Amino acid sequence: MAGTILRNAKLHLTSEEFEGADSLAVQNHRIIPLDPKLLEDGTLEEINLNGLHVAPGLIDLLVNGCAGVSFANSLNMDALERMRRWQTKHGTLTFVPTLISGPRETMTRALALAQKFMQKHPGVCPGIHLEGPFINPERKGFHPTGYIRTMTDADISYIKEFADSIAYMTIAPEIVKSKQITELLQNKIKLSLGHTNCTYTDAQNAFRLGVGAVTHIYNGMRPTTGREPGLIGAAIANNNVYVGLIADGRHVHTSIIKTLRKLMVDRLFIVSDAQSVAGASEAMNTFTISGTEVFVDQNRGLIDSKGALVGTNICLMDSVRFLVKTCGFTIDEALKCASLNPAKVLGIDSEYGRIEGGFMADLIIFDDDFRIRYIIQNGFLKTSAELL
Repeated sequence: MAGTILRNAKLHLTSEEFEGADSLAVQNHRIIPLDPKLLEDGTLEEINLNGLHVAPGLIDLLVNGCAGVSFANSLNMDALERMRRWQTKHGTLTFVPTLISGPRETMTRALALAQKFMQKHPGVCPGIHLEGPFINPERKGFHPTGYIRTMTDADISYIKEFADSIAYMTIAPEIVKSKQITELLQNKIKLSLGHTNCTYTDAQNAFRLGVGAVTHIYNGMRPTTGREPGLIGAAIANNNVYVGLIADGRHVHTSIIKTLRKLMVDRLFIVSDAQSVAGASEAMNTFTISGTEVFVDQNRGLIDSKGALVGTNICLMDSVRFLVKTCGFTIDEALKCASLNPAKVLGIDSEYGRIEGGFMADLIIFDDDFRIRYIIQNGFLKTSAELL
């Protein structure tokens, strides 16, 4: 069966079978090592990449919006398709639309829409991220206060009903009871701690119950101190926890990112936290998300009326470039934070996040300036021109 051979490439995040290799093949939607017999076959398209980089497709676990649309404000298939096309063009082949705290009817519409979108694009969207409403209002960020609340038994039943449409949830462990955390985890709901004022002890208890991630570390949580490490200290101390980071140079200081690299590069994952202004076709000076007006400040970023940060206008590849160019990460380290580690958070690392025989052929091909030249998604090759 026809496929593609990529030759003379720099391969990243490979399994042992590709160690030292500069070529690979794609056949039947899957990655396979380059066998000489494939060259004799004559039916596979050969592409000489002349030293371009090949890596697993990027996986963004926190996308509020992009391409001029906000997921929360535009709960329709057209909006998701616009987001998908922009993300794909910039190398993010799997993304998680994010819904912040809001009314139940909005959540229901979002979850039902996600189910349809997931069926249409298998592998592109693993569900949505429910960032609230079960968070601490003291660390709410731009979440509307009126919708933040404690969790009830009815909420548990509701969440279980829509479990297949939920990639993960952000919760505050001092708001959601331990028995509720346990029940959600037992029903395969992945949880992440964020927008919380929890103590070190609260966080460690949640981790012992099985919570495996932290949402955008240093943002939406109490600062760490010498006598109260809080969630930040607990996340650093727990080697089983994956830690999300907004790597845009504004949300977390570069020196801290460099320290996180030394402490936990194998369990650090980056997110764009992109808003609708990312990739918008027309310049946007302001926009609104869930009733909050956001100002686009060229120096300070996306801020609300109080000057607080409200997401970013970047794609995940921008963060990869930032980690390499500014924070001292190797290309493989940065890519790991953008593909393999988020795949592990989602539990899809048996098929995504590495160049390995039998893995899904979701690949990005880029140059030394981190510009996307080709993508291969589900085994199908597209050039940068075709992605426009």
